[in-house]
Amino acid sequence: MDITTLKEQAERCRRLAGHADPFTQKRLLELAAEYDARIAQLEPRPSVATRNLRNGET
Repeated sequence: MDITTLKEQAERCRRLAGHADPFTQKRLLELAAEYDARIAQLEPRPSVATRNLRNGET
């Protein structure tokens, strides 16, 4: 799956969780977290220089 699809699936799980019973809600939110973890692995990470600039370091 690509990042866009993973993001859509995570959002769908969160949306469905808002209308679900507590047990199903918990499982859907856990599934969304799994999608988020996969997204974090696939997204490009900024370089150290870019992170420093964002944090105001030089």
